[in-house]
Amino acid sequence: MQNCLRMLAMAASLSLGAMVGCDRPTQGMPDTHEHGDDDHGHGHDGEDGLEPIGITLFTSKMLLYMEYPHLVQDEQAEFLAHFSVLATGEPVRSGSLTFEVTPPGGTPVNLTIEAPKRDGLYVPEWVFESAGVHRLRLLLNGPQVQDTIDVGSVIVHATVHDAEHEAYGTEGDEPPDLVPFLLEQQWKIELLLESASLRTLTHRIKAPARIVPKHGTSAVAGSPIAGRLSPPHDGHFPRVGERVEAGEVLAFVEPPLPVTDAAQLTANRAWQEALELEIAFRKLDLDMRAAEVERNVRAASAKLDFAKRAKARAEELRQKGIGTDQQFEKAMQDLQVARAEHEAAIASERANNEIRTHLSQLHARADNDLDTGISQASHRHMSINAPIAGLVVETTGIEGEHVEAHASVFKIVNADRVWVRANVSEFDLGSLSDNPGATLTLPAFPGWRTDILTEAGGRFVHLGTVVDETSRVVPIIYELPNPQGRFRIGMLAEVLVATETADEVVAIPENAIVMDNGRPIAFVMLGGETFQRREIELGIRDNGFVEIKNGVEVGEYVATKGSYALKLASQSPSSFGAGHVH
Repeated sequence: MQNCLRMLAMAASLSLGAMVGCDRPTQGMPDTHEHGDDDHGHGHDGEDGLEPIGITLFTSKMLLYMEYPHLVQDEQAEFLAHFSVLATGEPVRSGSLTFEVTPPGGTPVNLTIEAPKRDGLYVPEWVFESAGVHRLRLLLNGPQVQDTIDVGSVIVHATVHDAEHEAYGTEGDEPPDLVPFLLEQQWKIELLLESASLRTLTHRIKAPARIVPKHGTSAVAGSPIAGRLSPPHDGHFPRVGERVEAGEVLAFVEPPLPVTDAAQLTANRAWQEALELEIAFRKLDLDMRAAEVERNVRAASAKLDFAKRAKARAEELRQKGIGTDQQFEKAMQDLQVARAEHEAAIASERANNEIRTHLSQLHARADNDLDTGISQASHRHMSINAPIAGLVVETTGIEGEHVEAHASVFKIVNADRVWVRANVSEFDLGSLSDNPGATLTLPAFPGWRTDILTEAGGRFVHLGTVVDETSRVVPIIYELPNPQGRFRIGMLAEVLVATETADEVVAIPENAIVMDNGRPIAFVMLGGETFQRREIELGIRDNGFVEIKNGVEVGEYVATKGSYALKLASQSPSSFGAGHVH
């Protein structure tokens, strides 16, 4: 007990300060548990019979626990410097350590140690040539971490008597509920620490929820009549997963024909077949006549051409006085006859072509009359149109299949924006604000969470006005954008609806809390190998942190991973605080 009191007194006299968890290292309380009697064990007596000085310093990367004797001018001092990596709880296993001393009014002097004596431990030795306040810095450079620790001021006494006087003059009471836990044990379980900090925490109500379509973004495209399904004009039925646009034709429905209409359609088709046969015969006769007419036209053309040349020769002979008038008149008469025959042949060809054209028109009119009859004998094809734009998520028909009137054929969902529908108890309604914030988690993505109103870009939609008579819950709805398709319709979710908020309160991680006989406790590091069991008063829990109303102060480091092992150590301190050899 006296040794522990001496250590506390020495720490106070050296003004080592309190531990904080920022980039600037600060000094903590000395280690207060007793160790074994090995020459190089933690807590060994110095050559002057005094307990060594122990300090604990934190940076954002490392924990330093260092022991050294009371410093006396011109006497060699051994510094036991233990380094832990805060992020992993492991010891520093390799790298160089630069031990930098700045004497009063002097320039820094360095000593470099290339590697630790063993995992986590460097043992620099130094002789201070003058008394007074010296400055000490440790610079660690290794593959695990590179960092600088400003130890601050260390006091070098002129004589051993001065050191003893300083140590014994500031004795105090030992803090209660101390738990020794050696660094070797901490490294073995990879114990992690985190400092208590000021945070804004929000109390939240857990509410089961589901992802549902936003109102107006889910629709069914059904058949307007009973009939046979046929594809749209492009011949492609929309498949599941394809996007369609509002108003797009998805399919046609062809209704069955009534009995009377079917009989009329059959008669019309028989009439059309007879007409087509008659027209075929007519076309054959016209083709034969056309050949004869064509021969007559060619013959008349040749005869006319010959008569023209004969008339020209007769006229030429008469002018020369060789031919007679009778020959000329005969040539003129033959020309007139040839012209008449040629005109008759041309007229016959024209008439034959007109008949052919009229027959083709008659055939086309008959086809049209049949199509009109079919259309009149049956209902018009009815289209199935997409009521909204979105993805096809379900189809229930194939080409040629008969569907009933109003039957669902396509189900379409637009999931660009979705709703989160949760249920809160009516007994929690009084704690909700007009626009309550909320955090969303999804069982499908463990560890994932988002703030609906800020991070996710969502909005509050509605708090129900009707309480379910059976479950006594009220629906609360939030809307979320869904650009990446993470939120799937029907997905289970949990909504943490915000109620009261506490600003700038002391908070520690929830995994630092251990229950002991029904009471919450935490283990606060007082020195590198000494913890204190603290009963704490809890407040709001939020996002893995819990408000500490009493028991832990800002800047104090609490054990998170490994806190249960500290609970066991607190029940049997002698099993976990035995000395160890360096």
